[in-house]
Amino acid sequence: MRLLLLLLAPLLLAATFAPVRPGVPLRFPVDHGAHPDFRTEWWYVTGWLNTAKGKKGFQITFFRTRPDLDTANPSAFVPRQVIFAHAALADPARGKLRHAARIARAGFGLANARVGDMDVTLDDWRLWRGKDGKLHAKLAGDGFAFDLAFTPTQPVILQGEAGFSRKGPGVGEASHYYSWPHLAVAGRLDGQAVTGAAWLDREWSSTLMNARAVGWDWLGLNMDDGSAVTLFRMRDKAGAALWAGGSHRSKSGVLSVLKPDDVRWQAGGWWQSPRSKARWPVRPVVWLRVGGKWRELPVTPMMADQELDSRMSGGPVYWEGAVTVPGGRGYLELTGYAAPLRM
Repeated sequence: MRLLLLLLAPLLLAATFAPVRPGVPLRFPVDHGAHPDFRTEWWYVTGWLNTAKGKKGFQITFFRTRPDLDTANPSAFVPRQVIFAHAALADPARGKLRHAARIARAGFGLANARVGDMDVTLDDWRLWRGKDGKLHAKLAGDGFAFDLAFTPTQPVILQGEAGFSRKGPGVGEASHYYSWPHLAVAGRLDGQAVTGAAWLDREWSSTLMNARAVGWDWLGLNMDDGSAVTLFRMRDKAGAALWAGGSHRSKSGVLSVLKPDDVRWQAGGWWQSPRSKARWPVRPVVWLRVGGKWRELPVTPMMADQELDSRMSGGPVYWEGAVTVPGGRGYLELTGYAAPLRM
């Protein structure tokens, strides 16, 4: 047993992760790519598609995580990086999500997250930024297939303090974070031509959540007038906000960074999943304060059942769905309602 432990010791040593610090400028196209020294990051694309059979919602998410292992071990089988991905299609005619998930360690020709620019692959799933400046996604899941291009129509939004986004009251509870709203979508869904609008969220961090946090609520909105709204809150087990924030960029391009006191979030319109038995507040009412004035945004989901169970790929049960607000549409993400979320 002692010999076995000595042989395994190099694998069991804890890794050292890069911290998120304020004042670090984001650089493009480098920061579109992977940041392997941090514990985790994601490329998160959500949007609405115009199809011959009506509007549908979609999400495509690639995650990279660095296990808490000693990456100095020379073995090729040490999982230095793990890539997993989720994809889903919200179709009101069906009444619930079509979704799929995959996971693999980086390397061996199975998965990779490129450093230097956006290019994440997992088997035959891929999300990348082309030489044409567009983002591209190609993948297939349970009864759906995406082949989509996303054309930027606006610059990125550096969330928080120039890309340093606090996620809690403690030191280090933060992420590097930018968003790319109002992406024009063109391509094919199941071989049929579609158009639409999308949103990209990019975050990387090593210490994202406060120890008392059980999950978060997040809302990203492409408004009809060309403005963009981001709202989030980190919740404790009583449902109170440990931290909140977001941003509002006006149609003329003026960016307002929202502090915790500028965001109010009221959970409501509860729906209970027949599968997980979790209760999800799928019709919240949110408020944001911009320029000293409060704006109320009641949220309406495209359909109640947009629950995604990603436990088979190492993730949680969460609710992630297409929603509308007066004068806009986007995506709502709810975590920690089925069970406390642990990153």
